[in-house]
Amino acid sequence: MKRWWLLLLLGLMPHIAAAEPLKPFVSGAMAQIKAAMKEKPLIVSFWSIDCPPCYKELALWKRLSARYPALALVLVSTDERELAADVKQVLAEQGVAHLQNWQFAATQVQRLRYEIDSNWYGELPRTYFFSPDGDSAAVSGIIDCDNVEQWLAQYYPASN
Repeated sequence: MKRWWLLLLLGLMPHIAAAEPLKPFVSGAMAQIKAAMKEKPLIVSFWSIDCPPCYKELALWKRLSARYPALALVLVSTDERELAADVKQVLAEQGVAHLQNWQFAATQVQRLRYEIDSNWYGELPRTYFFSPDGDSAAVSGIIDCDNVEQWLAQYYPASN
């Protein structure tokens, strides 16, 4: 049994080593993310470990981040801070730990969601698309890969 755990750990080591730390998503974090990516196309995706459709979207983000290495893609877990180890594990297993990852760290999550978007009531996954000129669009539920590809094609040259 110990050998199995060792093999599992060794298999996850490349993902763990490349993992970005989870940044605390608190009031002002969305503005900070947008300011850091100013004049670049940006995708911000909110997800949770308890959201089965979110896993499908994480798989999509893995594929698209490999296809578009310059893509500014930020993942935000809406899970409680006590679940940080579980969040990190899911990110590693899904192959997206190398992306910029944040996790809700505010105690008043309704206020935080309202600050992000007054029309968002917590449904997941929730994805925001920000164009370099400041336009934005929000999508609740699993996003359509073809629509994302069309949006990305405006900013990135065609790739394999």
